[in-house]
Amino acid sequence: MAGSRWLIWSYGLVALFVLILFGRGNPMATLLLGTWLPLPLLLVGWRLGTWAAALLALAAALLVFALNPGVAVFQDNLGLWMILLMALILTFCHHRGWPEGSGIIMTVAALGLLGLVFFLGQAFFEGLSPAVLWEQKSRELTEALARMFQEAGMSFSDLRLMGLPRVDVEKLLIQVLPALALINLSLVAWVNILVVQRLGTLWGWDDLGAPLSQWASPEWLVFFLVAAGFALLAPLLWVRQAGLNLLLVMGFVYFCQGLAVISALLQRYHLPWVLRGLVYILAFMNPLLLVVMILGLTDLWLNFRTLQPPRET
Repeated sequence: MAGSRWLIWSYGLVALFVLILFGRGNPMATLLLGTWLPLPLLLVGWRLGTWAAALLALAAALLVFALNPGVAVFQDNLGLWMILLMALILTFCHHRGWPEGSGIIMTVAALGLLGLVFFLGQAFFEGLSPAVLWEQKSRELTEALARMFQEAGMSFSDLRLMGLPRVDVEKLLIQVLPALALINLSLVAWVNILVVQRLGTLWGWDDLGAPLSQWASPEWLVFFLVAAGFALLAPLLWVRQAGLNLLLVMGFVYFCQGLAVISALLQRYHLPWVLRGLVYILAFMNPLLLVVMILGLTDLWLNFRTLQPPRET
């Protein structure tokens, strides 16, 4: 049994090192491979425990320090530290017996609060106001996104072809950057947990938790959605921007709940995987994305997943 545990941990270490090394080539590789960085940690953590995942994260941190020795490695790899910490918090929540959807919400909230503390601390030590540092960081991010779009043969002006109206996309990105960061973390956590549950089922693992298709957001979150709507009517600019970010985050929460409802219905009627994949792809497109959000919101009162329970055979 001890040899088996060591073998699982070693496989996780190799997979994590491969993702880190090959994801350092260019921004596109970082985006694609970085999405799956939590996967080895979650697989090891769910199977062997939180301490095994923590040791794996420590090994990854030592690798990064070996590749880039110096104090600057802390700030240059902030996204990586967030991803590693995300996997550890999700593993902890899983072993505490919390529903995976609630674990994602708690993990993203903790990472968002930690990011805010780090941002304010950096502004304090650099002698800058939070507004000035925010403008500086936003400019760096938009430049990085512009380079990534350029490598893909696109530009910011091409985003209107995806269904977005003719707006100043760079200015909009700066305004909704906090919401986009939280949504990105949530998506990464959601996708990786789905894959872990799928792989665990194929490998015959026990205690994988409730499927995300059964997840429902807490009912009290709807008050944050209402508050975000009222904040958009406020006369102060910063209040409107905060309301816009909160509205996007809450919209994503109910979009996930709508996806969970769709997934449960597709599983109930045993539709083929090809058709399910097509439905999921369409759910992320405009304007069906808004329909999925409304479906998730109305599920709070109608509870679509219990309207027609599956028949016994």
